[in-house]
Amino acid sequence: MNKEKLSQLYHLEKEIEWLKKQIDDMDYKIVTDSVKGSDTCFPYVQHTITIKGINYGEYEQKEAKLKRQLQRRLDEYMDTVAEINGYIASIEDSEMRQILSLKYINNLPWRQISMHMGTCGDGSTERKKHDRFLTENL
Repeated sequence: MNKEKLSQLYHLEKEIEWLKKQIDDMDYKIVTDSVKGSDTCFPYVQHTITIKGINYGEYEQKEAKLKRQLQRRLDEYMDTVAEINGYIASIEDSEMRQILSLKYINNLPWRQISMHMGTCGDGSTERKKHDRFLTENL
């Protein structure tokens, strides 16, 4: 596992949320339109009538194809997130597991990681431990 792949975790989770919303929004496309009509009785006053419906027409195949593409991306991203989380969880050293979790899962800056670890420095110690660990475990 390298630093670039670990760095993607936070953004992948955000993109997963976005893809799920996009897929959900595609399920039902309610369309509205308006037409002119008149009363059924004399004096036949003309007025506007608003109609609503679900669009299942010509775009159904295109929507289904796009939905499959989005679902494939979603599945791929979720597999990557699971792989990264599994890697972090498999680290035996508790301190390193915490540093990587705070950095990549919680997306915290080094100063805040330092505060969480109880050293209250600028985070350079945790960053160096992080860099050393990733260099040794490539």
